Amino acid sequence: MNAKFKPLGLVAAVAAATVGYTNLVNAQPATVGASDLGNLALIPYYTVRDGNVTGVHITNTSGSTQVVKVRLRRGTDSMDALDFNLILSPQDVWTGFLAAEGDDIVFNTTDNSCTAPATVGGKFTMVDIYREDADEGYIEIIGMGQPAVETQSAIAATAKHGANGVPASCALVRDNFFANGVFLGLGDVDNARGVVNGGLSVQRVPVLDETTGLPTAATTLVPNQYVASENALKVSYFIRDAAGGREFGNSATHIENFLFNPAITNQQFGLFSGDLLGFDYPDLNGGVPGGERGRFTELRGLLGNASVINDWSANADLNVGTDWVITFPGQYTMLNLPHYFLSDQTSGAIPCNTVAESAAFTGTDPQDVFLNSPCDFRDIPAVAEFAVYDREEQTPTPEAPPEGQLVVSPALPTAPGVVPRILLPYEVNVVQWGAEPVLGSANSDISVSAPYAFGWAELNVSSGQQTLQVCDANQGSSGLNLADPDDVPAALGNYLCSDAGVFADAIPKIGFVAWERSFPASPDANYGRIVEHSYGSVVN
Repeated sequence: MNAKFKPLGLVAAVAAATVGYTNLVNAQPATVGASDLGNLALIPYYTVRDGNVTGVHITNTSGSTQVVKVRLRRGTDSMDALDFNLILSPQDVWTGFLAAEGDDIVFNTTDNSCTAPATVGGKFTMVDIYREDADEGYIEIIGMGQPAVETQSAIAATAKHGANGVPASCALVRDNFFANGVFLGLGDVDNARGVVNGGLSVQRVPVLDETTGLPTAATTLVPNQYVASENALKVSYFIRDAAGGREFGNSATHIENFLFNPAITNQQFGLFSGDLLGFDYPDLNGGVPGGERGRFTELRGLLGNASVINDWSANADLNVGTDWVITFPGQYTMLNLPHYFLSDQTSGAIPCNTVAESAAFTGTDPQDVFLNSPCDFRDIPAVAEFAVYDREEQTPTPEAPPEGQLVVSPALPTAPGVVPRILLPYEVNVVQWGAEPVLGSANSDISVSAPYAFGWAELNVSSGQQTLQVCDANQGSSGLNLADPDDVPAALGNYLCSDAGVFADAIPKIGFVAWERSFPASPDANYGRIVEHSYGSVVN
């Protein structure tokens, strides 16, 4: 894609590998933008609704093994619905597709590339914690790191595909993603394997017979050292409705130099178990806690500050419909996540309040006051202003439009100086143009009704809240374990939020318009296409 985003100032990669975390040393800022390759890719929409499947292709274009985080974020609030680590050998491609199977959402793959954990029957099945409302959402693909020296790396050797197309040993590759790894050289090979820190992991390797050179029954432990992933990932996706005879797809949104340090994490425990080197990281706010964080404010500058522009059609005569996907990635970084988790799991009995909602709380009990403290600092619900045009800029509608509806411009205003505003409440929003939906989204916030069949529109979006902050774990804290009720106050208090660098109207936005031409009498003739959004003038 050729998305013309505002350039992002990011720090150049540092290639100084040590046994331990690779620290930033005298790095200089580098101005980069979006490109067709990166070490971060965002797929703006997936869906398994109404018989749709969503396919994902991830290509490692480099000569180095890449460790990659694949994470599905549900569309309503971007909670982590399913994630796993993917290990791509040089020039490797991994493919999979999301589908509904009964009440389950399943990530299917027949690919041989190593994953951590392993698939079960070629499938990852979404767990129940955030399964509700996860039929649609968006996907993060984050480069976690690559071996410091490819030719001396055990993970590279064991992930490498042989002549039969199968990696040497995915079981040994998965050693690197257990928790609490300790580099001992020789020792307890089962309990010492795993992640030591963001730049170092430990795995088993067979001991070779000195005479024959063949593996023996014995194993030893060896370290794997990492540097940041280079900009080597190419990611694409498709959405297919086999029954309706329609498929369309696109390249993901790629971002260069998102991380300049490695961020290797375990796939065994998470933040709410008290593990700050667990599967919740890396995320859109950066790498591992204690390392490279605070990236979301820069992503806001890259993907925000601009209007969204695209075509639309509601041509009933030709059975043409369009849906706009408008995704605000990374809003979860603006939540006190332990607090939000408790609110979600208690169906709101423990509230996750905005600043305004907390200010309105009148209780006096110290525990109630604490649990009603601010938790939600997100942009959403975002305020959307559409300027809608027809292709020929025809005559305005003869009467004032119905309240809350969009109109073709120019048109009679609802009141002097008033611009219609609509709230976009979700992380992934779908705007339906015309009578029939294209994507069948449950997150279809508005349906646009206009007296013309087609045109174009420009969307400006501003934050729906006055107090915006980015939140993160207190790096010195061990009090994030929500399994013990006695630890809950410490967990909530050790997740800190700050408004530093968070600008009100720089809401990150990605997405596309999905077109469909349908033939009711012959569904096999249906077809569709995706057209990526363009990004217009800077919002002041």
